[in-house]
Amino acid sequence: MIFTLYHSQGAWRKPTALILSFLLIASMLSLSANTSQLLLVGILLGFTFIHFGFGFTGCWRLFMEEKKAIGIKSHLWLLAVGSLLFFPALTLLPEYEVAVQGAIRPMGANVIFGAFIFGIGMALAGTCSSGTLRLLGEFKLRFYWVFICMIIGGTFAASQFEFWLTFYQWNVFSFATDMHWLIGLAINLSIIAVLYAVFSAIEKRHHQTIAPLISPKNTECRWGISPLIWAIILLALLNFIILILAGSPWAVSWIFPKLGVVAIELFSLKIDWDFWEFTAMNETGMNKPLSEDTIFLTSLGFFLGVAIYHLISHLTHCPTKNRKTNLPSFKLQTLFTSTIAGLLMGYGAVIAYGCNIGGFFSAIISGSLHGWAWFASAFVGMALTLFITKKRNR
Repeated sequence: MIFTLYHSQGAWRKPTALILSFLLIASMLSLSANTSQLLLVGILLGFTFIHFGFGFTGCWRLFMEEKKAIGIKSHLWLLAVGSLLFFPALTLLPEYEVAVQGAIRPMGANVIFGAFIFGIGMALAGTCSSGTLRLLGEFKLRFYWVFICMIIGGTFAASQFEFWLTFYQWNVFSFATDMHWLIGLAINLSIIAVLYAVFSAIEKRHHQTIAPLISPKNTECRWGISPLIWAIILLALLNFIILILAGSPWAVSWIFPKLGVVAIELFSLKIDWDFWEFTAMNETGMNKPLSEDTIFLTSLGFFLGVAIYHLISHLTHCPTKNRKTNLPSFKLQTLFTSTIAGLLMGYGAVIAYGCNIGGFFSAIISGSLHGWAWFASAFVGMALTLFITKKRNR
């Protein structure tokens, strides 16, 4: 119904926006203060992504295919600003009895393989976890199927999690908590600076110039500052707020097995998820209702934020900003690719302890070594897939 209303004439779009707004307000009023705050933060995350045209997959693809690094360098700025907030917080806040913990996980074969196939899924779908949520909010019908496949893949991964634990895993290590946070911060920022220099050098070699994120001569941006910079600041601050409210940073991939279990119970499927090793490791979260699940709430808020912003933009005849993602048009032949992409991203995100949000963004700003391994593996997986696809299309 929502698709019929949205794609119909403008007379029907206003009631649709009002209905969504009413449902949003009603849902927030029915929740506790902390829960509604998390939902609101999720909405602001959605606003930020769509207003500033921020994303992950499109920026990676732009660098891999055209050697333009402005997008991926904005991600490095995001990691740097986030690190400046998270490193002291993860060490100092517990001393003041504020319970917080970063996205810190062990590094093993599961992270390497999971991130690698997640990168393949990114290349095939033209999006990632946060990008899929954004496209759901923009009512792109095909990505509802991608999202369902991510849930199926993530749930299957949860059922096999015990198998992945049989592989060797290195001890958990964080630059923020396993050494003095100032030293760890310097190391983390140094890695970011080296990558920034490498990406800039590659861009300059191919284009003889480097697109700046901040330039006084840039009249298209307010105060000469790229919209990506505003997005970076807001996303880092909003992730920090989630850390304070929820006790852990922003994540998305948890909702895949969580919604999968909800579907198992809803349809009375004969699947004994209670006995999975994944369930035992996450007993509290798996048994928590969706209305109290912090990751589900921020994800729901993200979707609502994008949806409301998108509808209002159409009502005021101000189209939302499009990122260069090279999304293929919907055809029957893309159904198979979308299915594989969704399954790979869902499966990979769960076994790798996160997607581009929890395994990359939140993990690296938490100082977790596995976050850098996730980034390297996903980057290689996506680059290799694009390279093979390009060769086949020639």
